[in-house]
Amino acid sequence: MLGKHSLKPGEQVELSVSYDTAGRPGLFEKKVIFTTNISGEEPIEIFTIKGVVNEAPSAKIAASPRRITLTGNERRDGKKQALEIKNEGNIPLVVTGIRSRDGRSVYFDGTGQGAITIEPDQTKTFEIQLGGKDVSASEREYIQIECNARNAGDSGYFIIVQYDAP
Repeated sequence: MLGKHSLKPGEQVELSVSYDTAGRPGLFEKKVIFTTNISGEEPIEIFTIKGVVNEAPSAKIAASPRRITLTGNERRDGKKQALEIKNEGNIPLVVTGIRSRDGRSVYFDGTGQGAITIEPDQTKTFEIQLGGKDVSASEREYIQIECNARNAGDSGYFIIVQYDAP
């Protein structure tokens, strides 16, 4: 909309158009269309902006497996589990903690041991010991990976641990 709602005959106004690309990587196409309230006048396309927004440099985490299912004796006794953590981004991934979401189990603490850095396109394997549970119904827990990855968000990146019912 113009800086004002109406123009007098012969009056001019300068328009400024911008497109905020923050958080919108990929192809885009935006059109600037001029419309009036003059009856019978059709909207006029003034111009089109097309382009590609490059993704901002960032670390991206991927973990395997994303779901761990414990059945039988593993459900009761626990299990050693290897976690492969890969950096799919283009700057170093810094892992500062791996713990249960409730904080009861700490598998890695970067504050005491020093953070772990994973370079772009590299993978590191962590071995953790999952505790067992004597459960009569299925139960789910989460492992939280704290890191600087853009796709982890403020609360971290999560792996599901499923304790199946006997």
